[in-house]
Amino acid sequence: MIVDLNLKGKSVLIIGGGTEVVRKVDGLLTQNCSIHVVTENASEDILRFAGAGKIHLKEVRVETGRIVNQYENLVLVMAVTDDRDLNREIVKAARKVPCYAYSADDPEVSDFGHPTVINLFDTVQVAISTGGKSPLMAKRLRELTEPVLNDIIKKSHILQIQLQDKLRGEAKKVLTNPEKRKDFLKEIFDDDTIREFLEKNQSEHAEMAAMEKLKKFIANN
Repeated sequence: MIVDLNLKGKSVLIIGGGTEVVRKVDGLLTQNCSIHVVTENASEDILRFAGAGKIHLKEVRVETGRIVNQYENLVLVMAVTDDRDLNREIVKAARKVPCYAYSADDPEVSDFGHPTVINLFDTVQVAISTGGKSPLMAKRLRELTEPVLNDIIKKSHILQIQLQDKLRGEAKKVLTNPEKRKDFLKEIFDDDTIREFLEKNQSEHAEMAAMEKLKKFIANN
C-alpha cells in the first residue's frame, strides 16, 4: 500500500551515498521537511542540493547506528549504504528513537517499501511500485512514464495547486463549513479568468481574482 507520510516540519535522515541517496532526496523535496544527508563522499548532485539549501549535508564515514542519536525530531530514517549489516544497525537505532525506518533492498527489516518516485516541479509526486517484486521494472516504468507526465502536466497546473493551497488557508478563516470551502475552491478551479492568469504565469493577478471571488462567495452564503 502506497501512503504519503505527513513530514511537514519534521526531520528525515538519509545515510549513504551514490545515486540511491539522490533518488531519496528527490522524492522528499515536495514534503516541506528538513532533509539531513550523511555520506562519506558526496556526489555532485548531493553537493548541488546542499549548495541550494535544499538539504543539510554532513560528510563523514558512518560505522555504527549511533549516528541517528545526533539528530532531533526525526520521523524517518533511510539507510542506503552498501553495507547490509550497517543498514540493519541503523534501522535498529532508528526504531529506538522511535521513528519509521527503511533499509535499501532489505524489506525484511524495513517498515515500508520505497517506491520509485517521479518529482514534478517539487510539487507533485507520482509513485510507481511493484510491491517489491521487481525494483528494476519499477525503475523502467518510471523512465517510460516521466517524459509523458512532464509533457502533460504544465506549469499552470502547478500554479493552480499553489493557489488552491493558499486560498484553502484563507477560506478556513471565514468558512467553517467544509462543504462550503469545497464549493468555493471548485469555483476557483472552474473560473476561466483565473485559469487564464495562471496560463500566462500571472500568479499575483490570479490570487487577487481569487480573493475577490472569496469575498463575493461569503456575501452570497
